[in-house]
Amino acid sequence: MGIEDFAPIGTIPTIQPIMQPAPDVFAETPNLNNKLGNEPSNISGRQMIGKIGIGIGVGGIITAVLFMITTFVGGMFSSAMVGTGTPGATSNPILSIILLFIGFISTFIGNLAIGGLYNLFFSAKYINGSKIYGLLLLTNGLLFFIFAPIYLIFSSQVQILFIVLGFHIVFSIFISACQTEFSANPNYSGSSLIGNTIGFAFAIVVYCILYKQSLLNWAEKQTYLLMLLPTILGYTLIPFGASIREKIYYKSYEMGNNAFYLTSVDEREEVSPEETAKQEENEINIEG
Repeated sequence: MGIEDFAPIGTIPTIQPIMQPAPDVFAETPNLNNKLGNEPSNISGRQMIGKIGIGIGVGGIITAVLFMITTFVGGMFSSAMVGTGTPGATSNPILSIILLFIGFISTFIGNLAIGGLYNLFFSAKYINGSKIYGLLLLTNGLLFFIFAPIYLIFSSQVQILFIVLGFHIVFSIFISACQTEFSANPNYSGSSLIGNTIGFAFAIVVYCILYKQSLLNWAEKQTYLLMLLPTILGYTLIPFGASIREKIYYKSYEMGNNAFYLTSVDEREEVSPEETAKQEENEINIEG
């Protein structure tokens, strides 16, 4: 070892980092043509498939767990279904309690799982996991107390009970999806609401079609289907609708239209009214 092997006096050796942060599994393709500092997210095809796959996985697991629970307590559930062989028949009041907890468990666990998986696999967008969890806990807890009296009011009407169950599950997934998107980027909350509403409408329409078909041949098998399907429909179709909206809106943004961008309070304070009006005019103007 000679003198040349030593670093010159006064220089600080560079230490290479040993660990690098984990990359976003479904990372978006970098966009080099940003028009704003806070542009709308541009979901890729891989990300869309990932979100739909997560929805199918979570919905399928919850559906399987609910099926095992209802099978395990099959005797109690069958006794609660006494008189449901014909449309318009009455039921045991315990059925409304069972359906209430089925709706709560399937949405409470599923929405928290979706929020955690989004924070894990889409970390570039859903960075504030603690805020997402807090909003989801509060939202699903409130929905439980809101829907509980509705189940009790219609406890003697079996067909309406299953409509309430389907709406409870899909609506809870819809509200939780909105909370998740709002926390990710509040400036585009209006646009996110539109996308989640489209997915919500898809899920409700499909459930109503299946419900109508079940009325033609009302049996215990159909009642199990009506209980278990809303989770898969909600966790799959709502992210699908949101992803389609996100893709279309970003294409519109690239053409110069950013009509649903909501400015924050800080942005309003920093920008003069003249500049704000000019910026809004440029955002709405669509380039030819």
